[in-house]
Amino acid sequence: MDVVACVFQVDADLVERLDARLGPPLDSYVRGWQVWLEPQGPGGETLEWRLHPPAGFAMPQGVNPHDLFEVALAGIAEAADPDVDLLDVGAEKRPLSGLWEVLEVFPTFGEEISPPALIATVEDALGRRPDKVGHVDHGRLGDLFKGHRGNFSVGQALLDALGPVDRPDHPR
Repeated sequence: MDVVACVFQVDADLVERLDARLGPPLDSYVRGWQVWLEPQGPGGETLEWRLHPPAGFAMPQGVNPHDLFEVALAGIAEAADPDVDLLDVGAEKRPLSGLWEVLEVFPTFGEEISPPALIATVEDALGRRPDKVGHVDHGRLGDLFKGHRGNFSVGQALLDALGPVDRPDHPR
């Protein structure tokens, strides 16, 4: 089943905005995903905000999955240039891109929301315009991830599948 989604490429500003506007994640996974569920849809729908890790992600040594977001925030705060520098995460140093590639936002329960409505809602909630928008088949992406035993970039697949936000058929 396809669902409309907005995607942001991860950078330090985005992670800090998530913290400031949504707070800590509701759920965290050993595979690196960080998830928020917020009733912010244009009609009160629950939106899922999901940080996707890169292909082959392994939890940094000394970091509990439920602490990863806070550990990353601390690393961002300490880095001179967090989008370029290696961050201190547990017993390791990693680039921010080694933790997460993209933030995906979509209606949790598959409700139909138009791309322009989702763009506006997400932009209002985060104070930043998404990079890509379109429809995603989560079942297919999940099958690809499982079939590659985690060595598959869901983030890159989303970036490849979705179109730019500023297309004429996706007005502001």
